[in-house]
Amino acid sequence: KQWYQRRVAITAGGLFLQLDGQLRTLKQDCTEYRKALAQLQQYDTSTSTMLDDEIDELRAEEAALLGELEGVSQERSSVASELAALQIQEKELEKEEDALYRESNQYEHRLAEVRSQQQCLDNELKYAHTELEKLKKTNVFNTVFHIWHEGHFGTINNFRLGRLPTFNVEWDEVNAAWGQTALLLYSLANATGFVFQRYKVVPFGSQSYIEGETKLPLFTNGGLRLFWDAKFDQGMVSFLDCLKQFLDSIEKKGTFNFPYKIDKSKIGDQKGFYSIKLHFNSEEQWTKALKFMLINLKWALTVVAHNKPEK
Repeated sequence: KQWYQRRVAITAGGLFLQLDGQLRTLKQDCTEYRKALAQLQQYDTSTSTMLDDEIDELRAEEAALLGELEGVSQERSSVASELAALQIQEKELEKEEDALYRESNQYEHRLAEVRSQQQCLDNELKYAHTELEKLKKTNVFNTVFHIWHEGHFGTINNFRLGRLPTFNVEWDEVNAAWGQTALLLYSLANATGFVFQRYKVVPFGSQSYIEGETKLPLFTNGGLRLFWDAKFDQGMVSFLDCLKQFLDSIEKKGTFNFPYKIDKSKIGDQKGFYSIKLHFNSEEQWTKALKFMLINLKWALTVVAHNKPEK
């Protein structure tokens, strides 16, 4: 029991010592904590004051930035409005540009057409001038009335005037030749203002005639009727009379003489005269008389074309 009491006393004493040490330690810690707390309180007050100042500055800066932001927002809205207006204007300008481009293309196309037409007109004008110069140098009567010969036949515009036993020329061709011959004498008289006496030459194609007291044909159907109808002969004699009147009017104006002389119903030269009538005549002599007549007409045509004043 004493041993136990001593053991308890030793244990309690150790415990008290241990507790006393812990108490001192706790007191020391508490003192340290109070110092640290005092320092913290002092630091928090200073720091809080500084933070408040910083917060005020930040709030003032924030207010200023918000003001600037509001200004920027308003400016942005204004710029956006202007941008929208400019975009609309840009679209309108693009439409106008497209319209102007299309119109410009149309004008260029039209201009190209006008230039092409102008070039064509210039070419046509040059061609017309060239043809005019050719025409000025051209004997129009010789061009319209081509008198030539084909063997024993005299021809006018490729129609043979006359008949031969060995060359059975159709009467339609002979009538056409007489029509061209009548038209030539009629045209020469009109070109020179000559008026025939007693007769009038009426060109009417293959049915031309001489108008006098009666109508005298320069055409025939041939056949048996030709031998008892003398009007065709009278028509040819009357035509030869008209030709003599016209040739005489030319010879009176100068020293020009035609190669063949006309004496009533005959035409020829020193070698002989040939009748223009078919009755009591051979086809050879009749055809030769017609050929001489065409030669005189060709000479008359040349004289008139050479002396006719230009208009």
